[in-house]
Amino acid sequence: MNADQAPPQLTRRAVILAIVLAMILAAANTYLGLFAGMTIASAIPAAVVSMAVLRFLGGSTILENNIVQTGASAGSSIASGVIFTIPALVILGHWTDFEYLWVLAIAGLGGILGVIFSVPLRRSLIVEQGLAFPEGKAAAEVLKAGDNPSQGVKLLGMAAVGGGLAKLSAGSGLRLIPDTAAAAGFWGKAVAYFGTNLSPALLGVGYIVGLNIGVLVLIGGMISWNIAIPIYSAFFLEQNTVLAQSLVGADADTVAGAIWSAQIRYLGVGAMLVGGIWALISIRSSLVSGIRSGLEAARAGAQGAPAHTEQDLPMKSILVGLVLFTIPLSILYQTIVDNLWVSLPMTMIMVVAGFLFTSVSAYMAGLVGSSNNPVSGITIATILFSSLMLMILMGPTAALGPVAAIMIGAVVCCAACIGGDNLQDLKCGYIVGATPWRQQVMLAIGAASSALVMAPVLN
Repeated sequence: MNADQAPPQLTRRAVILAIVLAMILAAANTYLGLFAGMTIASAIPAAVVSMAVLRFLGGSTILENNIVQTGASAGSSIASGVIFTIPALVILGHWTDFEYLWVLAIAGLGGILGVIFSVPLRRSLIVEQGLAFPEGKAAAEVLKAGDNPSQGVKLLGMAAVGGGLAKLSAGSGLRLIPDTAAAAGFWGKAVAYFGTNLSPALLGVGYIVGLNIGVLVLIGGMISWNIAIPIYSAFFLEQNTVLAQSLVGADADTVAGAIWSAQIRYLGVGAMLVGGIWALISIRSSLVSGIRSGLEAARAGAQGAPAHTEQDLPMKSILVGLVLFTIPLSILYQTIVDNLWVSLPMTMIMVVAGFLFTSVSAYMAGLVGSSNNPVSGITIATILFSSLMLMILMGPTAALGPVAAIMIGAVVCCAACIGGDNLQDLKCGYIVGATPWRQQVMLAIGAASSALVMAPVLN
């Protein structure tokens, strides 16, 4: 693809198809997430549908298909950000149902802010750091195979059939083989556990991210399951009377899972945050350079315009957009707490935490992929941090404190999910020669479109 020319990308039919797919995939992932507690990545299915539809209409290009999968992929990201946070408002009794305009504002504005926060990260994480972004690479291979079927489509098809047959045979299908291979038992008071997930998708992700990242993931799992859980069960479980009583008579597998869920996972959350923040510190020069070059490009105008493959949204537009899309959220927060001295700090916490955790999410997505991105850990960290700040501002007995913390966490979670997804799409675009700012605009449109269907599905 010629870097000096910008072939048609944001065409009318591509935008319309992307919006339709985003809304369908958002609704499907919301239902699936509420039912099964998980969502599915939608970029590759969207790319396949796009290639079929646009080829039927005639004259499609790889960059048009890339725009469609970029916008459509927002569906699963917005769904993840919503279903893991907003239902807490009903559980807390603050809402009796999911109010349409509130859900639309939280999901839509949070998603658009995620795009804004992630724009300065593209050059650092994709161009200079060269992170894997496995779903982005996979989507690019699908698009290239569809654009030139003679190259790689046979191998891609064989891999898809093999993965599909393995999944069909597993516990979620015909149950001919288990989803996991695990063994657990008691060794005195300690719980011993060993297990692995028999997923072709995870095998593919491991192949893409490479040996170094795969070894780190394995070490993290071993620290949690083979060291921390046995130590906790042997020396600390009895001190946690609530958890201990709930596990009386349970088998070793159940005990290990409960200890991980209630206690040990926070080790991973802390390690992830420290690693992500340290990575952010490490690339600070690259981030500052990217922001500075964006401002310089805006001042230079068309005379100094870079190749279309290096054109992000203008930095001035990013700053203006940050202000414009933050003001409505500040008004929402003021509506909840009815105290300007609380709502303004809430807005500041949301912006700071939003950029920080969007950066962490984008970095983690680059390492292990969006499907394995620990967004739940990011959400937990956001709500804990927000709760601490709000406890100082509102006092420990404030009835609206938990609601305010969830409101901050919901926006940040939507932003973080979209941020990781945006970088995956931009990695795909970087490989196939797309224009970054067009993808960023399309993802913002996809995020806003996906937010339109959240409340009806939740209700």
